[in-house]
Amino acid sequence: MTSKVNLNEIQKYVHTDYGDLTGVIQIDGHSSISSIYDLCKEHKLDTSDLFIIGFSLWEDTINGIGKNDQVNCSILYVDKDEYGRDFDSVQKKIKVEETLRLKTKNIVIKYSSLGKHIKRFNLLVTSELTKHAKKIEIEDLKLKNKNETITTLSTALP
Repeated sequence: MTSKVNLNEIQKYVHTDYGDLTGVIQIDGHSSISSIYDLCKEHKLDTSDLFIIGFSLWEDTINGIGKNDQVNCSILYVDKDEYGRDFDSVQKKIKVEETLRLKTKNIVIKYSSLGKHIKRFNLLVTSELTKHAKKIEIEDLKLKNKNETITTLSTALP
């Protein structure tokens, strides 16, 4: 399976105090990445000069998440003046330079408002024991891009 993103680079920026469980998440917005622009607009964050690449959500508390009904959100972006104003221009610059220098703008959002911007998500995390396996089989889990449940999902690891 080839990834649509560079997981090796992204995972460097994902951490908790202990990292008990690690994995992968996919999210569908109500209108793709435009949902993140809508989120910014709702929080009065001017995006006219920003080309949004992604976002990060995190909560860091010892009391348990969700108690304050808010989550920290970092908008990951590049400046349009530096990278370009459309997808093709940004992609071309990234390919030429081979390094993507993302900037962040931070906002705090209510958990209860996430549904306005996120239509679907799928999160899978495991303990460190999976690093010892060359192959993982998961019973009764839906396959990517399939509506039916299968008996076993086999994934070859790199």
